[in-house]
Amino acid sequence: MGLLSRTKQLVADDHNIQHAKRHSARAARAFPRAAGNYLVDKVPIIHWAPQYNPRWLLNDALAGITIGVMLIPQALAYAKIATISGEFGLMSSWLPNFLYFFMGTSKVSIVNHQKNRAKHEPDMSTGPTSLLGLLTAEIVRDYISEGFSAQAIASMVAMCVGIYCLIIGGLKLGFLLEFVSIPVLHGFISAAGIVIMLGQIPSLFGVKVGTGTGTIIHDIFAQVPDFKGPTVGVGLGGIVLLVALQKMGQRWGDKSKIIWFIALARSAIVLVLFTGISYGVNKDIDLKNDDPVWELSKVKSNGINAPRMPPSALFSKVFPRAVAPFIAGVIEHLAIAKAFARKNGYIIDPAQELVYLGVTNFFNSFFSSMAVGGAMSRTAVNSSTGVRSPAYAIVAGGVVVLSIFELSPALFWIPKATLAAIVVTAVWSILSPPKIFWRFWKTSFVDFFAAMLAFWLTLFQSSEIGIGTAVGFQLVYHILFTTFSRVRRVTSLANREPAVEFGDMPSGVQVFKPNQSMIFFNAFSMTNQCFDSIQTYSSGANVSFEVLRAERNWSTAGERRAKALRRRAGIATEPSRIRVVVMDMSMVVTIDTTGLTALQDLQNDLQRYAGKSATLRFANLHDSVRRRFARFGWELYDSEAPSQTNDGSAVFKSVIEAVKHKHVGTDEDPDEVLIVGDEKV
Repeated sequence: MGLLSRTKQLVADDHNIQHAKRHSARAARAFPRAAGNYLVDKVPIIHWAPQYNPRWLLNDALAGITIGVMLIPQALAYAKIATISGEFGLMSSWLPNFLYFFMGTSKVSIVNHQKNRAKHEPDMSTGPTSLLGLLTAEIVRDYISEGFSAQAIASMVAMCVGIYCLIIGGLKLGFLLEFVSIPVLHGFISAAGIVIMLGQIPSLFGVKVGTGTGTIIHDIFAQVPDFKGPTVGVGLGGIVLLVALQKMGQRWGDKSKIIWFIALARSAIVLVLFTGISYGVNKDIDLKNDDPVWELSKVKSNGINAPRMPPSALFSKVFPRAVAPFIAGVIEHLAIAKAFARKNGYIIDPAQELVYLGVTNFFNSFFSSMAVGGAMSRTAVNSSTGVRSPAYAIVAGGVVVLSIFELSPALFWIPKATLAAIVVTAVWSILSPPKIFWRFWKTSFVDFFAAMLAFWLTLFQSSEIGIGTAVGFQLVYHILFTTFSRVRRVTSLANREPAVEFGDMPSGVQVFKPNQSMIFFNAFSMTNQCFDSIQTYSSGANVSFEVLRAERNWSTAGERRAKALRRRAGIATEPSRIRVVVMDMSMVVTIDTTGLTALQDLQNDLQRYAGKSATLRFANLHDSVRRRFARFGWELYDSEAPSQTNDGSAVFKSVIEAVKHKHVGTDEDPDEVLIVGDEKV
């Protein structure tokens, strides 16, 4: 046999080559349709616009006006944090809203089974944020001495953040962000909040301070005699009024729509009030020769500038530094989206959110803007206004555009102390309370130590060092932990559970067996696989088609995903309703805060999907893992003992006991089981 013949035979017999050929052929056939679906999914307006109900217009208009009014003072204040002129904060705020109308995707239909109706609550509000302002300021401070303007550097940061988002979101690599755990995130954001508030000291008290947390604290106490009375009065007066309006809204807002709206618009009210006072006090002063009574923001807006590319010479300098604002901005954005998803019973598409952030930041950078992301306060307000669709963003963007063209003369007189007051009260809400860190301490010392690394290094060094060191510590710890895990050699099968044939088990049950410990870099991936399987092979609660159509949300991504999963699995008929999910924890030798949070989310998703009667059970739970559940605050009870609460979860000695145990609240046992994993129960 010749060389050519032998080569052909080797190719024909090679498993990897034949495997690649088969899948390449399938990919080539599926590519046109997959590419079309991919592009369509990146513009969700195609899905929700045909379903838009004109009756929602009033809700969306109210939400848009409210968000626009909030966005103006926040944009000015957060631009101040980024050390760029206030007008560039406004420039950063109009395009993200218009793009969100076409690309936003912060809710997907999930039904509230208790009230038998769909929820229509929050949509993400995107724009400048305090955290991105701080991280932008760090980069501006490092490169402004090289002759570049502050807004040019900030624009390049926005462009680089956009590029990172497009790469990660477009290729669906968002799982990489899971390496930043929840404790690290709390420590980092809390420290960043303190740094932001310390940075407002000069504007609040009218003094000059150095850079760095230690230097600022020293200079504050050293210059107490030099505090300027009028500036302190304006700054502290603004803080007192903002807090008072907030407390008023919390106490009486649910009883009076007027008080509710006043509380929501408190930043704008304080801005207008103190700007008027500032104008009255300083209008007769010759500002060219004399200082005003207090420092003014001197915002000058001459309309929207023609788009232009940030200086290309900055790209190589800023691109590696933009990793920190990218990570922080994206995690903050997705964390806010996930938080409101848990609260209000809907799901998000993280990849689409990343693509939206990428497009927004990239094109926004051409208008001398700073990087933007989701904002907790505005998203919360959006939720409370009863917003129905992303159409609100058109109105919000319009309010910002109006302020750019019409409010410039008034914005000039805003006291810097008032903007500092807005920053301090807004940032205060992002600080994690001590009980959060105490919870980390009780749950896992490793989580607590990582949170402390992120907190103290961010506070006294820099955000890049803080978050990088904390993430590196956790990765090294868990890699070493996994590397040196013990393997038990099985010498007897006497205690092994009896084999059970598929089909002999009760219906309405699924069993999952994680093949390793559930920690921050794999926990959500595992629970997502579980929930995908639940949606694929089991039905949820029964809700009429008429109710779904009458109360449906603007996005159908969740429904389409469930159909796609069942189509790929070859399931043509409606499966039985899920009643029990069993987690076989025999191979989970450790679990951390993020793993427990992921299981908690799985339990919530299960009950939203199948109703409050659906239960999550645990089998073969290690004592050390069970103790961590207890320290986390998750109540567990043995299956042999009666439960004293509806919130607890049952623990069984074996999977068979968990499967066969009579379903709580019913008189019948489930009659079918699906085992997911590498072996049958």
